[in-house]
Amino acid sequence: MARTPLIALIAATLVGVGTAVWLNADEPRKKPWPKPTPPPPASQVFTPSAEPAPTAEEIAEAARLHDQQLELAIERALVARDPQQRETAFTFLLPELLQVAPKRVVAMVERQEPGEVRDLLRDEVARLWIQTDVRTATEWIRSLEGAERRAAANTAVAAIAARDPAGAIELADKLDVGRDDGSLEHLVQLWAVEDPEAAWRWVETQPDSPRTQELRARIKQARKPSRAARE
Repeated sequence: MARTPLIALIAATLVGVGTAVWLNADEPRKKPWPKPTPPPPASQVFTPSAEPAPTAEEIAEAARLHDQQLELAIERALVARDPQQRETAFTFLLPELLQVAPKRVVAMVERQEPGEVRDLLRDEVARLWIQTDVRTATEWIRSLEGAERRAAANTAVAAIAARDPAGAIELADKLDVGRDDGSLEHLVQLWAVEDPEAAWRWVETQPDSPRTQELRARIKQARKPSRAARE
C-alpha cells in the first residue's frame, strides 16, 4: 500500500521536469557576446601633411608674441579706465600672464607711473599671485619699497585670510604688517568667532610672548559663547 504514493510522487516529478524542458525549448538561445578583438597593427604608410610643421624657433616666437599680446591687452585695459574691460583683464588675462611669464608682470608694474593705475595693478598682482605661488609672490612684495610694500603686503594677507587664517597670520609676520594697526588682532578675532577651536589649537602652538598672551585671551573669550551654545 505504501508503493502507490511513491509511484505517484515520481510521476509528478517527471511531469514537472518535462514541462520545464518543453517550455524552455521554445525560448531562443542567447548568443554569447563576442570577445574583443585586438586593434590592427599600426600602418607603415605615412601621408605627408600639406602644412609644414613649425620649428622650435617658430614655436618659441609664437609663445613670445602671445605673452606680449597679453601684456599689451592688460595695459590697454588699464589706460581705458573701463570697469568691464579692466575686470576682463584681471579675471582672465593677468592670471594667465602670471602663470606663463611672471617676469613680464613684474616689469609691467615697475614701468607704471605712480598713481591710481599703478596702485590698482600692483594690488591686483599681489592678490592673485599670493594665491598661486606664495614663495615667489612674497619675494616680490619684499622687493617693493615703502608704502607700496605695505599696501601689497596687506592686500596679500587679506586675499588668503578667509580660506587660511593661520597662513595669513604667518604671512603678515613675514612681511611685518598688521601689528601696529591692529589688523592682525582683528583677523584673529574674526577667526575665533568663525572657528574658535581651530584658532585655539593654533594659538597653543605659538611661542609664549605678551602678544601671544593677548591673542590667547581674545580667542578664549570667543570660545565661551561657542561652548555655552553646545551645552
